[in-house]
Amino acid sequence: MMFDYPIVLSGFLVFILIFFFNFITGKKRQKLPKELETKLFLSSFFFNLFLAFSIIALASPRWGTGFAPSEFHRGLDAVFAVDVSRSMDINDVHTASVSQTRLKRGLSICRESVITVNGARFAAAIGRGSGYLAVPLTYDSEAAQAFLESIDGSSMTGRSTNLESLIDAAIDAFQKTSPARKIIVLVSDGESHSGLLKNAVNRCAREGIIIISVAVGSDEGQRIQERANDPDSPAVISRRDAAVMRSAAERTGGIYIDGNREDAGSTLSSHLLSLAQESASTDNRKEQKQRQELFIILAIISLTASKFATRQTQKKLKHIIAASIITMSIFFTSCTEGRLLLLEAGYLHSRGRYDEALVPYLKALNFKESAPYAEYGLGLTFYALDETDAAKRRYADSQKLLEIYSGGEHRELRYRNFYNSGVILFEDGDYKSAADAFKEALRADPARIEAKQNLELSLMSINMEAKTENRQDMRPEQREMLFDYLKQEEQQLWKSREWAPEDDYSGPDY
Repeated sequence: MMFDYPIVLSGFLVFILIFFFNFITGKKRQKLPKELETKLFLSSFFFNLFLAFSIIALASPRWGTGFAPSEFHRGLDAVFAVDVSRSMDINDVHTASVSQTRLKRGLSICRESVITVNGARFAAAIGRGSGYLAVPLTYDSEAAQAFLESIDGSSMTGRSTNLESLIDAAIDAFQKTSPARKIIVLVSDGESHSGLLKNAVNRCAREGIIIISVAVGSDEGQRIQERANDPDSPAVISRRDAAVMRSAAERTGGIYIDGNREDAGSTLSSHLLSLAQESASTDNRKEQKQRQELFIILAIISLTASKFATRQTQKKLKHIIAASIITMSIFFTSCTEGRLLLLEAGYLHSRGRYDEALVPYLKALNFKESAPYAEYGLGLTFYALDETDAAKRRYADSQKLLEIYSGGEHRELRYRNFYNSGVILFEDGDYKSAADAFKEALRADPARIEAKQNLELSLMSINMEAKTENRQDMRPEQREMLFDYLKQEEQQLWKSREWAPEDDYSGPDY
């Protein structure tokens, strides 16, 4: 057993004083009737237990196995940095099953990893002449996968390839305060015509960011027109530069993956999973489970028993300890594993440890009675991580799980699901959907003033938006007429404020 605040245990010095007090007054109790003496003994005994459990609870004890390495890790943030230059459109990747362009092959490897690796945050950066972050870090793997499926490079501007700018854009996706292990998956043929890749690699090494190089293309290369719009321009050979890609990976402690191999996708997925497991085994925050709540409950039961002991007859005194044990058993029976997981997740969430709170919330989904609350908790956690789309989906899933219950059950949870969804929709500018969500929240609990205020604000925003659209749709002559009308109204307003003429007055001018 270990304690977060061991200094609190010095409170056990109180028991030394209590021991001497009981020793001094012990002889006086012998002169009391036996029944009263027994009551005082039991009351003192349970009160001492109350003090002991309270001191231990304040010291915040921990014991047990805590999270298993497969359950708890400090997180994994992976950014796919994809080169979308013209050379990536060359069709020279030949696997046993199909012939693909360099870009399509690299994207298929990335998509396989997104599907396989669970619990990680993914982002995507693309670059040609310059790089930019297209998808920020998100737990919503579907969003990252959808973007990877849509990349073709046609919307990118600029010439040549600048891998340094691409890596810099990927680095900007990471949060410096995040304890998660940071990974950049560089998908390219290694050709770079501007920028210094070495500078970006050194920056990654300084900041503890690992680069995993996925090199696509053939070593022999293919011919490519130097200018796409000029058929008479000289053709050059574009080859995969495996040495550059391998050097970038080795400099940062990553690995080099040959994108032409059939098992390239599984190799990348396995390595990302191994990094997540390594984070679990080496994380210095792999702590034991907190048991503070247990001792708080024991303290409450002991205090109740100490008061109960002085009010019972001799026949019932023998059953006080048994009653305390039964009460404790009933409590722990009612606290099923799902509810205990919710308590654990809520504690982690309240401490701002959102990544860790996701694990018990996800486990609580396996229990019917706690699943709606677990979905709601996931929504709160994703919202705290700025994952608003994922948060909305979790609130909706929580509401679906409540459909099997009557309208009077879980009313607070129903209200919270709709209310929080309305807040997110309002922030997104979807005022109509936000108003509908606040209406549903009021149907769940009509007495909530904050929902009424937000509903009114949403309706006002809808009206203002409609007026703005109507003004933009006016023809020039209509706008001129409206301007003249407003001008006349303003002049009339100022005329009504003109001062009345003063009376003749010959007195002092002050």
